[in-house]
Amino acid sequence: MRYLALALVFAAGPASADCAITGVAPRVLTAKDAVIPSDGGILVAAESVSRGSLDKGDVAVQKGWRVHIGNDTLKPPIDSLAPGLAVYRVSSPNAYKIDLEDDQKQVLVSIKPAKGSADKLAAPKVKKVTYDAKSPDYHGYEQILVDLDGGVPAGMVAMILADEHGKAKSFGLVAGSQVHPYEHHACDTLPNGTVPSKKGDKVVLMWVDESGRVSAATAAFTIGS
Repeated sequence: MRYLALALVFAAGPASADCAITGVAPRVLTAKDAVIPSDGGILVAAESVSRGSLDKGDVAVQKGWRVHIGNDTLKPPIDSLAPGLAVYRVSSPNAYKIDLEDDQKQVLVSIKPAKGSADKLAAPKVKKVTYDAKSPDYHGYEQILVDLDGGVPAGMVAMILADEHGKAKSFGLVAGSQVHPYEHHACDTLPNGTVPSKKGDKVVLMWVDESGRVSAATAAFTIGS
């Protein structure tokens, strides 16, 4: 059975000598030289890292980052897709390339803008959604598992889990045929604003491609076990 493990949201247990000190840091998910449609941008995720930030706010939203287009340096509009997942809008169809720079003026990624928008993304094909957990010590975890009807469509890099009204709660990253979860082991740090999902919750799911375009949502599923 093929599963996608999603958006693991877990209240960490007591501190342990087996746990490294972790925080979160921004990571650009859009590949170098990717061709970005006009309705897309550069996708950035928060990931749990040793000695990362523990500041308030969403680390995926870096207000000091800029886009460099020709001779112009601009502040990009940033849309938050889910806690810890954001897209930096970079539409400039006449540019040859666009650079995303951090607040130290270091180029993080260079992309190529497309002339127009791309086809809309279809909703994930899902059989069922289940909850899985292990006791909350330093080996503990909890996760939401999504049983797909088929594989991961080409170009998808993440999946958003939202409540039945479409408000994003969390997300997981895709690796190969699975979402390698934004997994919460007891030693990991989750993005600020992440909301737990439990058995009995009603949720919807959406794909995200590397340009930060979000698919249509599934029908609502009730999380089982």
